[in-house]
Amino acid sequence: MAAMPAVTSKDLRTVLDLVYALNADEREHPDAALHVLTELGQLVGTDVCSYTRVDNRTTRLIASEVAPRRENLIESPGFNAVFHQHPAHAAFRAGRLQLGKATAISDLTEPAQLRRLQLYVDFYAPRGTVDQLLCVASLDRRHANTLAFNRSRRGFGAREREIVELVTPHWGQAMDRRARTAALTASVRRLARHADRLDEALTGLPTLTRCERDVVEHVANGLTDREIARSLTISPRTVHKHLENVYRKLGAGNRTSLVAMLHHGGGRTARELQAVRN
Repeated sequence: MAAMPAVTSKDLRTVLDLVYALNADEREHPDAALHVLTELGQLVGTDVCSYTRVDNRTTRLIASEVAPRRENLIESPGFNAVFHQHPAHAAFRAGRLQLGKATAISDLTEPAQLRRLQLYVDFYAPRGTVDQLLCVASLDRRHANTLAFNRSRRGFGAREREIVELVTPHWGQAMDRRARTAALTASVRRLARHADRLDEALTGLPTLTRCERDVVEHVANGLTDREIARSLTISPRTVHKHLENVYRKLGAGNRTSLVAMLHHGGGRTARELQAVRN
């Protein structure tokens, strides 16, 4: 059998285009990752292309992007119960699965051994998967992020492996960047929601009675109900009643929420209280 051709200049241009597409603005191209997976699958010559995130401690598949999407097994009943049988897990523990190195299941196990696995019987065989090419994009103590290419025949050539190895580090960097961007976006949204709640709370300050404002100031200074009661020469029960009214008027669910409002409001809350007092 003739050797598979090496990576061509056309392959390199295609890879470059895919890397560029992978780093496109997610707001303008929300399906960029799926598009790149689809194009990669066609370039390598596979039936299914996926990006998976695996918990190394439990060997559970915790996230995946698959092209085509209908082949995503993450929600399939029983899949995670047998996913630990994947030959890559044993290869990883044995040091046979290297970061950025394309490795096929057929490199790791014999066909007869693969066919005996429940993972193969229940999930791979029904979908016509005979072999799979893997390349670990990023790895730490907890997680492994991997590109995988499934095909209906055994074996992968040098060209296919080289293409995958060229793309994988760029894919890993792009996914890490997307994860950081998503985390930052979520933080900004949480801060915005908190700011909105603080604004709503501050509009309720004028509705507080003088006694309720006194209690709020003492809460802001970290005093307990008993300490507030002694300071204001009222009973702890009265303090509790004032706090119930404060929670209702400011939209705070409990003391913890009130303290969070006062803490994050900082000087602004103090100024508002002082303005109301005056």
